[in-house]
Amino acid sequence: MFPHVTSHGPQPAPALPAAVGPWTLRPVPSTPLDGSLPLPAPACTGRAYTALRAGYAPAFRVEIQRVLSHPLRGCYPVGARDLLLALVPLSPQPEPDTAALLDALTQALFDADPHCRRIMAAPDVEDVPALERYTAGRFRTVAEADLHEHTVTLMVVEPPRVTEVSTALDDMPH
Repeated sequence: MFPHVTSHGPQPAPALPAAVGPWTLRPVPSTPLDGSLPLPAPACTGRAYTALRAGYAPAFRVEIQRVLSHPLRGCYPVGARDLLLALVPLSPQPEPDTAALLDALTQALFDADPHCRRIMAAPDVEDVPALERYTAGRFRTVAEADLHEHTVTLMVVEPPRVTEVSTALDDMPH
């Protein structure tokens, strides 16, 4: 059995600290704001936060869940501890320092779950602002996937302990 799966199903996504960098994270219920979120986190395995920065209106809703609890699990060879991160702007003019927020969030998630090898994002393929937001946060595009009635771009960020592993055949144990 996978280490994150119990007899009661997948473990919840790891909790984030109350602050990441200059951002304060306030937990909120894991339900879609108005049904418009393409990737809502289920209450049983997901966590949701509002990311706030002093002097600014609420900037983002942050949702985190295990990929094994989401339809994306059938779209690529999912790792047992992979996470899905959704960063949804709460105002028409999102905070300009999105890259720093994503860097802080991904680092906090890798710290909270040292066995996590990959954090995914899955914005709609036509959502150019979201694609730019994740790209600025060091996510890289790996594929596109069809989910129900829309197509998403699969984007990932991995920690250096994963990306720095040599894949050269001469470096493999024999």
